[in-house]
Amino acid sequence: MAQAKARPARQHYRAAAGLIAAWLLAGAPPALHAQQRAAAPEYMHAPAAGKPAPAAAPRTSGPPNVILILADDIGVEGFNTYGGEYYTPNIDRLAREGVRFANAHAMPLCSPSRTRLMTGLENHRNYEAFGYLAPGQVTFGNVMKSAGYATGIVGKWQLMGNGFDGRVGITPEQAGFDESYLWQLKALDAKGSRYWGPTRATNGRNRINEEGFGPDFDSHYALDFISRHKGEPFFLYYPMVLVHDPFVPTPDSMTAQDAKTRFAGMVAYMDKLVGKLMDRLREEGLDQNTVVIFSGDNGTNRAITSTRDGYQIRGGKGLPTVNGTHVPMIVWAPGKVPQGQTRQGLFDFADVLPTIADIGGARVPANIDGVDQMPVVMGQKPAARDWIFEHYAPVWQFEPARYVFDAHYKLYGDGRFVAIDQAAGTETEIARTQGEAARRKLVLQKVLAGMNDGPLDPQRFPWCVRQPSLDPAKPAVVAGCKNGPQGSE
Repeated sequence: MAQAKARPARQHYRAAAGLIAAWLLAGAPPALHAQQRAAAPEYMHAPAAGKPAPAAAPRTSGPPNVILILADDIGVEGFNTYGGEYYTPNIDRLAREGVRFANAHAMPLCSPSRTRLMTGLENHRNYEAFGYLAPGQVTFGNVMKSAGYATGIVGKWQLMGNGFDGRVGITPEQAGFDESYLWQLKALDAKGSRYWGPTRATNGRNRINEEGFGPDFDSHYALDFISRHKGEPFFLYYPMVLVHDPFVPTPDSMTAQDAKTRFAGMVAYMDKLVGKLMDRLREEGLDQNTVVIFSGDNGTNRAITSTRDGYQIRGGKGLPTVNGTHVPMIVWAPGKVPQGQTRQGLFDFADVLPTIADIGGARVPANIDGVDQMPVVMGQKPAARDWIFEHYAPVWQFEPARYVFDAHYKLYGDGRFVAIDQAAGTETEIARTQGEAARRKLVLQKVLAGMNDGPLDPQRFPWCVRQPSLDPAKPAVVAGCKNGPQGSE
């Protein structure tokens, strides 16, 4: 699909005025020129503390900046604002000063979530393999760049291929990002560590650092990007490497020993880095003209059990259950969106692209599956969708499944109909339906029957190609093998 042609800032912003009238232009923003976007420095050592370098005066009017922060492997039970047990004051502040969605859902695993998030498309339409997004896909990076935004990405990529099936995926540049600072850029390169002694690629150039904590390097780049681009509209995608395993001590939790304690320290450090970003926005005078969206890419690692509102919630990463998909979704923009409000309407990861496009006055690609959630954010209507459908075939360790659900009920492709308890994080099968349950089942049955999404890909072990299968009746890529590397998620 061809990218939308760039439009003048005043014109492209006016297209969104009906839904975000709070951002009426006081004047057109400065024109964007490629030569003004100097390549970011390559960070070879741990970042030093200090004030940001002088840059252009901050914009206080015109199209708002947009920052999307995506935490890695953490569901709603990880946050105080959702009733969780961990120390997250900065993310709680985002919710207290913005809008929180109570029923937001990702896919159960990182790669399926990221392709859905970035393209606004349901997985059966463009998901082919784990760790892969095909070149030529239109992402929110392309969309925002076409609307005149400076675009940057920092954190985790993992979309150029998994190294086992021969596919070579999209680059950050093809995905619309002017600048990139990434872990796990290329599947066949040594990916190294996401944490201590980190490996990072600056605009495609890979470097293995002998010292330092990777999330600090990422944070430094993100803050530098904000300062360098404060004079023009920018879109920063910040897919953090925290809090994915291995569970390690952070600079603030060096004495942590067991997995749960280390995980708690990693959650606190993630929150601290979010706080640093918020501080930088305020220091640069950008907090009144920036939208920050915070979410997580899938449920928490299953090795971690957390307390949420008195319930013991075991992480559901990889599983097509409520604990595998239920993630935070917070929209923060002081003075622009309502303050301290919770929305009960469903929010699908595919909705992020059209929502960001609305904020930036960008043209939305045709025929996407996501819907614009800004009317819900602004309180203009209670919900933007009635159900969420997921075709979950990760081609990576986990059993595939297809299902459709709302806030209370879920219908699986194999016929199982369950009641969802969002608070307890449980699904209870309903043998006989009546009343509201029966009515909702009929609605969900019609959705499932009309999807025409095709069969689920049964492959789970791409590293087992040409190796003896554990089940002679099935291919090794389906049944597994004794030998071969185990892939990272």
